[in-house]
Amino acid sequence: MKKHPIIFRAAALLVCLVSVLATSNAAQAILPDPLAKLLNEKGISPSSISILIKEAGASIPLVSHLADTPRNPASTMKLLTTIAALDLLGPSYRWETKIYLNGTLKAGTLKGDLVLKGSGDPWFVIERFWKLLKNLRAQGLKHIDGDLVIDDHLFDQSAIDTHTLDGQAFRAYNTPPGAALINFSATRIVIRPALNRLTVRAEPPTSTLQIKNKVRVLPGACAGRNGGITLAITAHSNRTEVTVSGQYPPTCGEVVLVRSVQPHHQYIYGVFRHLWEEMGGSLAGTVRKGTAAPGNTEFLSFPSVPLGQIVTYINKFSNNVMSRNLLLTLAAEHNGASAKPEQGIAVVQRWLNRQGLELEALNMINGAGLSRQARLTARGLADLLEHAYYSAFASELKASLPLAGYDGSARRYFRDVATKGKLRLKTGRLKHVRAIAGFAETPDNRNWIVVILHHRRSTEPTAGFAVHENIVKWLYSQR
Repeated sequence: MKKHPIIFRAAALLVCLVSVLATSNAAQAILPDPLAKLLNEKGISPSSISILIKEAGASIPLVSHLADTPRNPASTMKLLTTIAALDLLGPSYRWETKIYLNGTLKAGTLKGDLVLKGSGDPWFVIERFWKLLKNLRAQGLKHIDGDLVIDDHLFDQSAIDTHTLDGQAFRAYNTPPGAALINFSATRIVIRPALNRLTVRAEPPTSTLQIKNKVRVLPGACAGRNGGITLAITAHSNRTEVTVSGQYPPTCGEVVLVRSVQPHHQYIYGVFRHLWEEMGGSLAGTVRKGTAAPGNTEFLSFPSVPLGQIVTYINKFSNNVMSRNLLLTLAAEHNGASAKPEQGIAVVQRWLNRQGLELEALNMINGAGLSRQARLTARGLADLLEHAYYSAFASELKASLPLAGYDGSARRYFRDVATKGKLRLKTGRLKHVRAIAGFAETPDNRNWIVVILHHRRSTEPTAGFAVHENIVKWLYSQR
């Protein structure tokens, strides 16, 4: 019987395809013996962890274990937000906070309102806000015979989810995003023993925050990180009271609690008034929300630091509110004012489609990983990192990642695993979730993409990042 050449070649191709798929499935299902032994020793079920380790540019990974299983990536989700932003906006992109005059300025006095129009600047820290006010004074403004008007309409605040995972609404990591956001709306409450008393102060000082010190000095050893200090927060329309209570042994030394206890507009007003009066200025009115009207005079435009620097702050220190502001900025750039998180997610998804990146089961939620519903696969995250590795903004992304064992959120982990600068990892952590994703350069000058997503079962022991650390050590032992 004569063999048909086309059928013969098709059959051969099918055999090769089946072989490749079998190899891929085997890599997916089988862990290297040392890693399987490690999980067993730590009491971790192999089904609760996904691992993908591959050399950059290689077609077959070194390890691919449950790489297509959707898991909660925690803060490694920030990689998607920052990578998309670097490509869509560019590392030199800047936000512009604008000041408008709703009135006339004569001899240093504004007869009318001062309007602050927020741009969504994620890193408008107190030092930069102070600089903005100094610029206002330098341009001849001293007295404001009107109100401070906050225009935060660039983002739709009603569309922002303010639900928290842990019920700790005043924790700084739960601060909601905002178009007008100064210093993350964060206050440092500093408790310091002095002789037989304690001093409690707020930083930065603000005219809208009242601290009540009801802490009792208690001799003895320090019990717990915060020495038994509790905060009771009472919000009013124009001010906030924080009552600091507890029995505090001086042996605890100084304690600093960072909290976000005021609404954004109240915080801005309080800090503005305090700094403005320190500079010799005055404000006759109060604060209210509003918009910059077409007839208002643009008086000052204050640029942010560039996006490349913003991305470093987000990834190194895992700043949630900055990442959420960045996602909303993507929405605003493509949809205009009243931007919503879902619009930002749609922008990122369209970008992924154009890059040919299929992130199966992706659920961004808020772009920061601060959600129980967020989902990514290890393969999707690895594909994203490999795309960034070969991109025009690769240097900015790599520089933004924590140096494992040295700085940022990875400073306490992976010490003595690699030479400084050779292991750059974004970390992620929630209750029962530990994740890492980033780049590793081994002593043989090979560059690896490493993703480990672990969603611990309630019956498993708490391992922290110890398992991740040992897996990375195993990678560095390969020759």
